[in-house]
Amino acid sequence: MSSGGSSGGSTTTTQELPSWAQPYAEQLLQRGADLSNQTVPTYTGQTVAGLNDTQTGAISGLTSAAGSQASTANTASNLASSLANGSYYQTSNPYTGNVTASTAADSYADPSNNPYLAQTVAAANQQITNAYQTGTGADTLSQFRNSGAFGGSAQQQTTSQNQTNLANALSNNTASMYDSAYNTAANVATQNAAQQNSVNLANQSVGTSANQASNAQNSSNYYNYLTAQQNAVNGSTAANTASSSLYGNQLTGGTTAQTTSQDQLNALYQQWYNQVNAPYSQLSTLSSALSGALGSGAGTSVSTSSGGSSNSLATLLGLGQLGVGAYSAFSG
Repeated sequence: MSSGGSSGGSTTTTQELPSWAQPYAEQLLQRGADLSNQTVPTYTGQTVAGLNDTQTGAISGLTSAAGSQASTANTASNLASSLANGSYYQTSNPYTGNVTASTAADSYADPSNNPYLAQTVAAANQQITNAYQTGTGADTLSQFRNSGAFGGSAQQQTTSQNQTNLANALSNNTASMYDSAYNTAANVATQNAAQQNSVNLANQSVGTSANQASNAQNSSNYYNYLTAQQNAVNGSTAANTASSSLYGNQLTGGTTAQTTSQDQLNALYQQWYNQVNAPYSQLSTLSSALSGALGSGAGTSVSTSSGGSSNSLATLLGLGQLGVGAYSAFSG
């Protein structure tokens, strides 16, 4: 509060600090000034707890288990496809199927294929011819010569008939021998074919039985193999599931350890914070105490002439808030 004065100046009335408060105000200002000249502390310690070995091991294990499970799932899918669309191994046997009688002996039933038949027939016919010449032919010549009718028509007729009979005898002998040879060869061929057919039928029966047994065994082996593979897949799946569970538990344990480490880091930071903030806290306490003591407005009114200076209450209290502001800024 101010008022006009006599010529040459003016008089100002101010509210001064009480004498008892001035040492505290000066102390507040000095300590605030000292703090303002100091570098603001910076925490250089670790603030974040990283992954520990337990966690990294668990994550690696879970990744590996996931990869194994994917491979197992692919194998299971392939096996399922094999079971749905697969077929067991089939064997083959030359004695199975339709049986045809052998024709290996048929060629021997053709007389033209027998190199000995023509010779045998020729020899037999030659004997008949020789018998005719030494028998019937010679007797006829002797008969007509003795009777004086040699060279006559009767002789010619008799000779012609005899030759006709010879030709028929030769023809009949040839036909009979060829027929006998043909029938013999045909019978042999038929017997051989029947025997071959019997052998083929027996081989067919044995081959079919062997085929059925082999295919049944192969089928059993095939599905036993697939079943064993499926069991192996199921076992692998169970193992992967158990492994994932164990690694999950390991990860949980590692996270607990990490949380504990983080709490320890937080505690260390809090200790540092409390230490570096102690001067600001004390300054704030002093400022609050002084402000509280002067809160009632107690003070001394002092009138001064213009150009004078004084430690006003408002000035000291305003500067005293420096500690409060610094404390608030630091703690924020």
